[in-house]
Order: sequence, then structure tokens, then C-alpha cells
Amino acid sequence: MGQNKQVQKDSPLYEQSTIILASSQNEKLVEIEKEKRLALIDAWEENEKAKAQTKAYKELCSIESWENNTKTALELDLKKMEESLEVEKTEYSKKFKKKIPEIEKIAEAKREKIEKQKEQESIKVEKISEKLIATPNAYPPNTKTCGCF
Repeated sequence: MGQNKQVQKDSPLYEQSTIILASSQNEKLVEIEKEKRLALIDAWEENEKAKAQTKAYKELCSIESWENNTKTALELDLKKMEESLEVEKTEYSKKFKKKIPEIEKIAEAKREKIEKQKEQESIKVEKISEKLIATPNAYPPNTKTCGCF
């Protein structure tokens, strides 16, 4: 039996079968290597996609954070301006309220002046009227306004 195995190993059929067996094993190895390579490429692709998604997510979060911070800062500025305007409004209101009595005083003085002028005009008219009554030929005046009459 032992020699029979050796003969079989030395026979040309054995060599062909070993070549066929080796080539089929090589094909299997090549196929396994190909599958392994494709699996590695798929894993690399998924990893790169995950990295890209993570990077995009971080950037989007950064933009959102910047937007929120900027909006908050603007709102604070607006509130400060509103408070400042409110303070200015209060100050101007106080100033105007202080000026109102001054304006009323000035207006009253002007009214009094006009009243005095009115009284003086009235007295003046009364004096002229008394003179006219005292001199009968004084009214209507004889002065001609037009040369033809």
C-alpha cells in the first residue's frame, strides 16, 4: 500500500490533479482576497462617509452656535439702546416739564402787556372822542381827500 501511494504521487495523473487542485485553491484564494479587498474598501468608504458626516455636523453646530451668540449679542445691544433711549426720554421729559412754567410765565407777561396796550389805546380813543365832542366842527373833518370835490 505504501508503494502504491508513491506510485500515485509519481504518476502524471497525480501531477495534473495536484495542478488542478492547486489552481482551484489559487482561484479560491484569489476570490477570498478579492472579497477581503472589497470588504476593506466598503469599510473604508463607510468610515470616510461617517467622518464627512461628523465634520459636517460639527460645522453645522458651530454655525448654529455662532448664529445664536450673534443674535443674543444683538438683542442685548438693542435692550441697552432701548434703556438708554428711555433714560434720555425721561431726561427730556423733565426738561420740558421744567420749561412749561417758564413758557406760561412768558405768555402771561405778553398777555399783560397786550392788555396794557389795549387799555392805553382805549384811553387814547376816549380822549380823542372827548376832544371831538368838545369841538363841534372837528368831526367829520373838512379835509378833502380828493382835489375834485
